[in-house]
Amino acid sequence: MEASKGRTSILRILVIEDDEEMRALLEDFFVEEGFEIDSVSNGSEAFRKVARGSFDLIITDIRMPGLTGLDILPGFRKLQPDVPIIVITAFGSEDIQRRAYARGATAYLEKPLHFRELKRVIDELISPKLRKREGEKWSGS
Repeated sequence: MEASKGRTSILRILVIEDDEEMRALLEDFFVEEGFEIDSVSNGSEAFRKVARGSFDLIITDIRMPGLTGLDILPGFRKLQPDVPIIVITAFGSEDIQRRAYARGATAYLEKPLHFRELKRVIDELISPKLRKREGEKWSGS
């Protein structure tokens, strides 16, 4: 895949979302933004992916069958401690947000997602990774 939007290297993103429609929307968004995307529908699959390969960003839903987004956060932190993790949920509350951050989330967004806000958060999280990786400043878009 060719990098776009001013990026000189392709970043890998893992999306963990059990809702097929939302997962497809996120996949389309990330591909359009020039990212390499991998997606799964549950926490168990996500653990296998993270254990086998590295990602530049992880985005996970909280409510999923089996392992929830909150359940998998500490394990991701052990496997890939420096990877930013964005937690998304349609069932947000201050308590859920606090628990997400306590378990290792880097950012927290509530559904319905506003893709402009998602892009802003991603740009903030990955710009330092790109600067470190490439030794140069990246404008974000």
